[in-house]
Amino acid sequence: MSVKLRELLQLPSLRDAKVVAGFSGLEKLVSSISVLEHTDVEALEDGLFENDEFYGSEIVISGLINVKDNVEAQCDMIRRLHKVGEIGLILYYVGVFIPRVDPRLIQLADELDFTLIIMPENESTLRYSEVIYEVVEAIVKQEMSETHFATGLLEQISAVPVNQRNVDTMLKILTDRTRASVLLTDQNGQIVNAVTWPRISTLDVQKQIALTTDEQIYQSGEIWSTRRVITQDGIPTMQLYLIKEKKPLTEETAQQMWEVVQVFMNLWGRNYEEISTAELVKAIMNDESVKMRRLAKILGIDVAQISNMWLVEAKSPAHKNAVLKLLRLEVARRFQVSLVDIHEAFIVVLLDAGGKQEDFESLAEYFYAETQMKNIEATIVQCLGMENTTDVQEAYTTVSSYLPQVKKVYPDKQLYTLQRIEFAAHCYEVVGSGERAIVEHLKPLAPLLKERKANQDLLETLAVFLLDAEMNYTVTAKKLFLHANTIKYRISRINELLSYPVSKMPESYHYYRAIAIWRLLEQMEQHD
Repeated sequence: MSVKLRELLQLPSLRDAKVVAGFSGLEKLVSSISVLEHTDVEALEDGLFENDEFYGSEIVISGLINVKDNVEAQCDMIRRLHKVGEIGLILYYVGVFIPRVDPRLIQLADELDFTLIIMPENESTLRYSEVIYEVVEAIVKQEMSETHFATGLLEQISAVPVNQRNVDTMLKILTDRTRASVLLTDQNGQIVNAVTWPRISTLDVQKQIALTTDEQIYQSGEIWSTRRVITQDGIPTMQLYLIKEKKPLTEETAQQMWEVVQVFMNLWGRNYEEISTAELVKAIMNDESVKMRRLAKILGIDVAQISNMWLVEAKSPAHKNAVLKLLRLEVARRFQVSLVDIHEAFIVVLLDAGGKQEDFESLAEYFYAETQMKNIEATIVQCLGMENTTDVQEAYTTVSSYLPQVKKVYPDKQLYTLQRIEFAAHCYEVVGSGERAIVEHLKPLAPLLKERKANQDLLETLAVFLLDAEMNYTVTAKKLFLHANTIKYRISRINELLSYPVSKMPESYHYYRAIAIWRLLEQMEQHD
């Protein structure tokens, strides 16, 4: 069993530390601790975060020295740490290197339930090693005193965010607790998933599987292994192999490890071994790398060629089925590599690069015409130009998190791009940052907002002109049911009040962002 973060704060090395955000996270379990310092931010992002690893229940030590003056980079680091499962950050050298902890960092940590702990400020004599030694010692002592770990591990796994609670994560948590390699195979002995201890182990696991033929613990030199059967609804579905080096694998430990996997598979891993496109889509979105590669190979789909994604949200189950059928038929005709299936609330369409840009445009036009003709209500988000499945996963998370917000900024759209989603997410984060941030971003519209009621028509016209009509007077007039000359007069009046033409770059970007935030606030007030 791991130690609660609250308990670790009683250690001598952390006794004077101060929790400034993520207080509810103090009840979370800590299974390990690591140091995060770097000299090249971009290299760190590519090398550490763009991989298949999940650092569940781990706490990080850092001075954020290389981003000490960049609050946006600090916030981005917190988001990335939270995404890969870290539960908190112990921040060193505040007042020495990093001048102060910005309120935006504290607010973000609170929103993510990510515990932010500050070591004594203005203190240059602090040493990472003191905290690392005491934390590791506390965790090891706890593990040695609690030999019955299955229940605690299942509680720990159940607390993992839903989008990260997958077989990969479960096996990594189990492996970290037991210091043993864990493998799942199908009934034919084909590896479905594998996590080794250590992660860089060069042990020939296929050879060990061949040697391990029954549930007895088998010893070969300094390697101990055993095989256990995983059942679902009383039917054997998979085989579990446990391998431990240097130290014996006891029957008690093996039994508890089997129990963790058995319970997980029946609660959260239903039909994990099923070979279907839906399972492949799920494996891609849940970052289950081994399962993804296995299913892709069986289904003959080259996931490395996937560089584009559509996410389609249909209003009703009937509409969803109709859209799924339509897309499967049309996508197969246009792309060599394609994968279309349902995942959570969306129909996911994964595509190769296509022959040319017209492939995507013609598909979008055809889809829009068909849905209009059949009275199908559906929203499409195009995520194009992705380099790998990690980009796919990040895009899916962004869309699923912010699609409601983008609909408030662009209420008349049926087809969105990932860039629009990201822009709407930025606007939503500005609104959530407090009144000061809102006022700062609305400054370009100050002349219109001084007499808000009198200028309401001008504000609404500007919103439609920039956000909905792409600065087209005729389209704006049509959407507002007004004459084009009326729109031209209003835009001219807006230009006079703002002292700059709203259609001229780069000024227009600031107006575009400001009016988007204004509309988002208007929409949120209407729904409150």
